[in-house]
Amino acid sequence: MCRAQRTLAQSVTFSGVGIHTGADSKLTINPAPAGHGIIFASRGQIIPATYKYVVSTDRSTTIGKEGVEVRTIEHLMAALGGLSIDNVLIEVEGSEVPILDGSALPFCQSMLEAGIVEQEGDEVEELYIKEPIFVASGESLVLAMPDSQYNLEGAVSFASPQVGRQRFRYCGYDDFVSHVAPARTFGFWSEVKVLLEHGLGRGGDLSNALVFDRPGFDPKSALRFQDEPVRHKVLDLAGDLNLLGRPLCAFVLAVRAGHKLHVDLVRKIAEATANQDMEEAHC
Repeated sequence: MCRAQRTLAQSVTFSGVGIHTGADSKLTINPAPAGHGIIFASRGQIIPATYKYVVSTDRSTTIGKEGVEVRTIEHLMAALGGLSIDNVLIEVEGSEVPILDGSALPFCQSMLEAGIVEQEGDEVEELYIKEPIFVASGESLVLAMPDSQYNLEGAVSFASPQVGRQRFRYCGYDDFVSHVAPARTFGFWSEVKVLLEHGLGRGGDLSNALVFDRPGFDPKSALRFQDEPVRHKVLDLAGDLNLLGRPLCAFVLAVRAGHKLHVDLVRKIAEATANQDMEEAHC
């Protein structure tokens, strides 16, 4: 299935701190012409938002080029994919995308307010796979299966009684802004203490992250969804899958997975579909 390319009607700007660096950051998303793609501009470098430019998947997804990096792009990438926005130039002042409230919702809301417009030019073609593709590590797995539409499913299992085992499935016909975008990043009090000791998570606080098992935390009053943690895992998965550069038409299951496996799967899908295109060209 094909559709028209889309961009913003006008620029939108966000300011805040990076959750890992704790440094102030400013980000402006600008309309871009058809065929431009999603591109970050930072400190004189132009960095396409594709898997080819991923330089780190440690706690977040980081892209970079010639020593210039932009960290924690996954929530913004999920918002762009969820709204089917194909062409934007994202100017970043700082080394990390602002965490805002820890979800993709502020990005979605502001871009919807700015307006989304269709563009003339070649239509966007969805990316299909012909056979299952998977990556695994220990008890973690990400599997892509051929499907007629875009479906994502996440499964998590934590020792914490406040989270435990959760599953959530997002179907392509569901509203991303309602079902996935509001889910916030999360962690556990035992992990947060270690992150802080290693100089990470310096921009995290109770306004932009759910911290389970900390004294006084009540999930019933704090959560936007009963299964908010696994929904956020699906949000991260959607953001990393958007690094393919084209909409994916497949069922993707992520079990106890993170950014590294997400990006590993993206690379395998890109390789497999490139081989498919070559085979079709020789037919």
